[in-house]
Amino acid sequence: MIFVPLMLVPIIFSNYLLVFVYILFNSIIINEILLMKTRGNNKKIYNYFLLVITYVIFIFIILNITEVISTRTIIEIIMIIWLFDTLSYIGGRVIGGKKLMPTISSGKTVSGLVSGVTLTLISVQIYQMSNNEFDIIFIFITLLIIIFSFLGDLMASLLKRMSYIKDSGSILPGHGGLFDRLDSFLGVFLLIGTLAIFI
Repeated sequence: MIFVPLMLVPIIFSNYLLVFVYILFNSIIINEILLMKTRGNNKKIYNYFLLVITYVIFIFIILNITEVISTRTIIEIIMIIWLFDTLSYIGGRVIGGKKLMPTISSGKTVSGLVSGVTLTLISVQIYQMSNNEFDIIFIFITLLIIIFSFLGDLMASLLKRMSYIKDSGSILPGHGGLFDRLDSFLGVFLLIGTLAIFI
């Protein structure tokens, strides 16, 4: 209830607030990863993550300020990320079944991934039809968002496994750290931010 408006309100209303909030997010995530680094063995991997995360946050800020991508599109992308994460979680909990990658993330199931992908694509098509639109390219982009959302989540899980911890922090009671909440976001905007700049 607090985190969602904290992410979206600056995007919609104020570039100054956007810069402040997302640099704060970046600082908190860096602190979480530095704490993880003290527990892990391969220090270089943590340093790479720090660079990539800082790059993604600053690219995201630039995308918003320069309006290279419209505010509506950015919000749609974020909603797709949250939708995929939520539907995957619900599908995995309700259906259960075989673990997807138990050595990296014990919580992910095949049923969760399948239901997340399927229901997200259906939801996006319903959203398009409600706006009297249908764009096959948007469906393809949705698939890319899902893939990189999953990869971002997977990389975060791998980093936490290397640090022998379940959550990256405790800033969000019951939900872990900020890195836990933004791992999919970081994966997606690494792709989209880079494409928007170089294409």
